[in-house]
Amino acid sequence: MCLVHTEAQAGPLYRVVDSRLSISCNVSGFASNSARKEFEFRVKKPALPIEINIISTDDPSFSYAVYARRVRSKEITLTHVSPNSVVFEIQRLEKSDEGEYECFVINSESVYDGVYRAKTTVKVLDNSLTVSSPGSTSLSYNEGETLTLTCQASSNTVQHTHLSLAWYVHKNGEDGARPIISLDRDFTLSPGQGFAGRHQAGLIRLDKIGAATYNLKMAKLGLSDQGRIYCQAQEWVQDPDRSWYCIAQTDADGIALNVAPTTLSLVVNILAQPTTLQEGQELLLSCSIQSQALEESFFSVAWLRGGVELARIGPTGILSVGPEYSARVKEGELRAARTAAGDYSLILQPVRTEDQGEYICRAWPQDRGQDGGFTEGAAHDSSSKRVSISPTGHKLLLTSTSARTSNINTDIEITCSVALSSSASSCYAVTWLLRQPGENKTIISSDRDALLTYGSQLELSYKQRIGMKRTVGPTFVLGIRQAQISDKGSYICEVVEWLQDPQRDWYQLSSASRTIELTLIEPGKFEYL
Repeated sequence: MCLVHTEAQAGPLYRVVDSRLSISCNVSGFASNSARKEFEFRVKKPALPIEINIISTDDPSFSYAVYARRVRSKEITLTHVSPNSVVFEIQRLEKSDEGEYECFVINSESVYDGVYRAKTTVKVLDNSLTVSSPGSTSLSYNEGETLTLTCQASSNTVQHTHLSLAWYVHKNGEDGARPIISLDRDFTLSPGQGFAGRHQAGLIRLDKIGAATYNLKMAKLGLSDQGRIYCQAQEWVQDPDRSWYCIAQTDADGIALNVAPTTLSLVVNILAQPTTLQEGQELLLSCSIQSQALEESFFSVAWLRGGVELARIGPTGILSVGPEYSARVKEGELRAARTAAGDYSLILQPVRTEDQGEYICRAWPQDRGQDGGFTEGAAHDSSSKRVSISPTGHKLLLTSTSARTSNINTDIEITCSVALSSSASSCYAVTWLLRQPGENKTIISSDRDALLTYGSQLELSYKQRIGMKRTVGPTFVLGIRQAQISDKGSYICEVVEWLQDPQRDWYQLSSASRTIELTLIEPGKFEYL
């Protein structure tokens, strides 16, 4: 007979006032694994020696008066995620919620044999995260000028925490704010969508100075940069299970940014058709200029990929290209022309994998003097467009055994290997799934940076028995310790191949999967299929 074993999320858990608390709890070892188990949560507070009933899945009147109102309003909930596991949640923690929480499973069987309760300590801290952006609440700049803003973010939480910070712009008429650039808790910089090209060109920067100062610099401001700009800080704590949890988030007051047009207002747009294609196909990059008196005005227009200029059409319509593209112009693989007033097009055909990346259009107004010469004005950039190009005929190929038979209570390894890929530099994202009658669930995943994530449906006891590693080949190994009858089924290895382009942007090449049937045998008895 198996012993009943109850597990709750490991503590101590450090949270702050007004943040959300979530504690998972599961039980194993009952005679019936599929029957729904009933759970109760209690708490013992530092100043009180008694346990206080909070909530039960079985008895609606279980709560003591101090918690009854919050339970009725759904501020405190206890929810089944499977017959054997629940999640206890408090939506907005109060300082008085600090204490030792106990998860208790109600025994529905005739005998007691095992552990029916588990405890988790919760520490509730004051929210000490402060964020401010000193200076004026309204700023006015001209097109082409440089904006510099400062954000102060700090916390004096007694527990060791990490901060992340992001700058946002909320443009007029848009529902939500857009991230401009962010620095995560591991000090990794990430530009927001639409700002990647300017960041790569060095026009947008986020610099951390000292312990609490974050400077945003935006060069060559355009009309599209107008809006309310603000910084947002998040505070993160690492739980005992090594996962990171955001315990606080605070926004600074916004700064209204107005950008005044120059004498000649210019808006540049880019359109890529298509944005995803294979080697050998045709890519059309169209640039359009919106400005006053287009018919009487002169412009130079250039196409750039990753900050490097491919081609430029001058004010008189003459095409010039970079040295690496001159041969492709001679072969007819690159063509560019002015198609109408303010409209320009560039065609690449056949495209190559190295042609993928972030593209922008750049336009300069040109003032024609009495002598026929041109004076170039300030540059105006479009937003960036991402183009992905995959090799033709590429197919990721995996190998593995089709079936595996083992005894229960032994350690098992199931493998799948990459037999054919496009490059020795490829990285792989791997997911192992288990298919059983009436159920498919994700077991464990590894992204292309080898960060492991367990499936959300897994119970704690199951997570402790599984793991994944990568060996030469590459080969991806799923390990199951002390295999149980319930582990039988079809194990699916899903692999996605990724490659990095010359601008160090990642793109997906292809994907493949393999299925391995696992049969488990109990010595002296029959096979479980």
